[in-house]
Amino acid sequence: MFMVKITILSPEGKSCSVWNLKKEIENLGNKCEIFLLSDSENLMSHDFKLETDLIHSRCGIGDYFDRLTLYSWQFINALEVEGLKFINPLETLYLTSDKFKCIKLLSKNKIATPKTALIRDYEDAVRFMEKYNVNFPVIIKNSFSKCGLKVFMAKNEEDLKNLTKNAMWEGKLIQEFINFKEGDVYKDMRVLVVNGEVVGGYRRVSKDFRTNLYLGNVVEKLEIDSEIEELALKCADLSNAVILGVDILPTKEENYVIELNSAPGTKGFKDIGINADRKIAKTLIECAKN
Repeated sequence: MFMVKITILSPEGKSCSVWNLKKEIENLGNKCEIFLLSDSENLMSHDFKLETDLIHSRCGIGDYFDRLTLYSWQFINALEVEGLKFINPLETLYLTSDKFKCIKLLSKNKIATPKTALIRDYEDAVRFMEKYNVNFPVIIKNSFSKCGLKVFMAKNEEDLKNLTKNAMWEGKLIQEFINFKEGDVYKDMRVLVVNGEVVGGYRRVSKDFRTNLYLGNVVEKLEIDSEIEELALKCADLSNAVILGVDILPTKEENYVIELNSAPGTKGFKDIGINADRKIAKTLIECAKN
């Protein structure tokens, strides 16, 4: 057996998932470097190179430090010129960075998603609601947002006008609200697929419709049936993902896929006794060796 070196690209290194993954890779007898895009010592110049066998990127296009940046996207594009191997593939990374493109791909392939539109302004939002017979409340979100930080609910016309300001400049979406409330709490699903296998899943429990763990919500174990397993595997296949978090809003009528995440956090899985980091580490090492 020979040792490989894996580089994890991370915006600022605050996620425990990044450090846990590094530990698992090293515990399996391989090298791992965490490369922080926020490190002031790093400079992407014309002759910059990374010496590594594989790059696992935890960043794509998105909001970092509460602002939309293209820096991470440009940085990754520059590394692509060097012919380096990425897991997930860059096409997957770019797809999952853009919530609207994900919705388009899923919808085209007959996977249930909320009705959604990319909007320029308030007038676009109104046209969408009239065309698709969508009533308040509706969801307004940034297509490149992360961790639920730029996801809002418009409950009336005044909310809609305020939330759609600068829509064209911020990549905003309007989306029908899927009511997935159970009793007095909201419970959605996060399912993890790694290398063509469903590793596990949990339900995120929240008093608010934004169920992200980053916002302080809790998890409970999900019993995955054949329907959910098939749905998650189909999403991974469509997005050409080796590692994928699939977020699902369950209702009595349908299971709606709301987002795909190519760099899913693993804390929730640890909370229910699943070592997702070990599974991901083994897959990255295998990919680096092949």
